[in-house]
Amino acid sequence: MKITLGQFQPIIGKKEENLKRIEKVLRKAAKDKADIVLFPELCLTGYFIQDTHLDLAETVDGPSLNYVKRLCKELGLYTVLAWPEKSGDKIYNSACLISKEGKIIGNYRKIHLYDREKEIFEMGNQYKVFETDIGNIGIMICFDLDFPEVARILSLKGADVILIPTNNFLPYHRYQETYVKSRSMENEIPVAICNRTGKEQDLEYFGESAVYDSRGYQMVKLDHVEKTETVTIQINEEKDENLVYQQERKPRTYTEISKI
Repeated sequence: MKITLGQFQPIIGKKEENLKRIEKVLRKAAKDKADIVLFPELCLTGYFIQDTHLDLAETVDGPSLNYVKRLCKELGLYTVLAWPEKSGDKIYNSACLISKEGKIIGNYRKIHLYDREKEIFEMGNQYKVFETDIGNIGIMICFDLDFPEVARILSLKGADVILIPTNNFLPYHRYQETYVKSRSMENEIPVAICNRTGKEQDLEYFGESAVYDSRGYQMVKLDHVEKTETVTIQINEEKDENLVYQQERKPRTYTEISKI
């Protein structure tokens, strides 16, 4: 599977400008013969949208997503796109998987909302793995990464790879690097993360988008500037016969965690 990391700085509230940047990344990925493109969290709108989220949010059939769907079909690319999703009278921090035919395969709504996100977003309620002809894709968003249970559930549901749109900022770069590596090692599947760059209000986003293979080896890591990078990962690699984490789990001894 060839994954393109589309690390860039969204312009707050400027969807048309952000779509131009998204299109530029997609066209570069197509030239690189990528299979799938991963973008940062809320890449369509920027992060601090507390005052404008009702105007910026779109449904899965909104004009911005339809534009990206057409690009995916034209270029033959899968894409994970993150945006504020409007559903009825609720807004979610969402990431959808768009197929190379320009169809939405599925949509994930962020469950672990960070800090002020709770003021505008509803919490999702289901961890999902999406079947495609390039592999089974699990998606989580940003703060979800900090909770090992999320990656474990996606792995147990059959994910061949986990893709993570993020908006991580300083001083949490150590956390991102450690957690992505750990999630790949403890689940023995590749993990890719795409983080944004630049500044927004008082936050400085550090980028460092990366891909780790199923044994926790770093395959690529970007720096703090806008950059598009494509890397080939191996899925369904043979697992270490001495670890067999899934087989050695003892779920009945873990029930206490849900009671605390």
